[in-house]
Parts: sequence; structure tokens; C-alpha cells
Amino acid sequence: MEYFVGSLATLAILFLSKMLLQKTINQKVPSGISYSQSYLHSIIAPYMLTNSDILNEKQSQASKHLESLYVRIVVVDGAAYWIKNNIFYIADMEGEDVLKETTRQVDTMSMDKVQLEKMMFIIEKLTEGKNHDSRNSG
Repeated sequence: MEYFVGSLATLAILFLSKMLLQKTINQKVPSGISYSQSYLHSIIAPYMLTNSDILNEKQSQASKHLESLYVRIVVVDGAAYWIKNNIFYIADMEGEDVLKETTRQVDTMSMDKVQLEKMMFIIEKLTEGKNHDSRNSG
């Protein structure tokens, strides 16, 4: 008997909610609304994947070998700076050639503030765009 009373109560609630919703459904919906493609795109753009999300740089044996062959060098005030194996190096230059016998590690502990700011600028230039540097103009 308790199931019968519960079923009747459920049916009554469904009937009342249908009557209330029927009144709102019968109201006239404005027909002049139209949206442009660019407006719809601006709405869904935050939820779409970008190319950087889809294209992941894969580390292969060949890409690791190429990274080990090439070194980025910044020339400032007649000295060449580069980073190899997470060590910051400096060497003197003669014309356009780097003198390999003058290669030494940069000691940042004994530098003053101006020299440190110069080294930070050089490090920024050496690591700038490193993730997407394909060594190709195209």
C-alpha cells in the first residue's frame, strides 16, 4: 500500500510540473536572433586545443645528437659566451674566431651587481627560444 501512495504522489508532482512548464514553453521565442561564426568561435575558443597542445616535441636519439653538436654563442665586448652541459663558459676572441685555449668557466660568485646583470642578460639571450629552435628558417 505504501508503494501505491508513493506512486500517486510522484504522478501528481509530475502532472503539476508539466502544467507549469507547459505555460513557459508556449511563450513566444524571439525569432530574430542569429549569431555570426566569429562570435560563436570567440565563445568556444577557450575550450579548444591549440597547436602547441597537440604538437609535442619528441626527444629522439637524433634530436639529442643534434643538440650535442650545436652550441649557441653570444659575443659581447670581444668575448664569447656559451652554455654547455649546464656550465657557463667564456673565451676571448681574435677577430671572428674564438680562442679555444682561453676557455674558462664564468665565476659569478665574485661578480658585482653590474656584472651579474650583464651575465643574466647574456644567459637570457642564450636560452631565448631554445624550446622551439629548429635551426631552420622555414
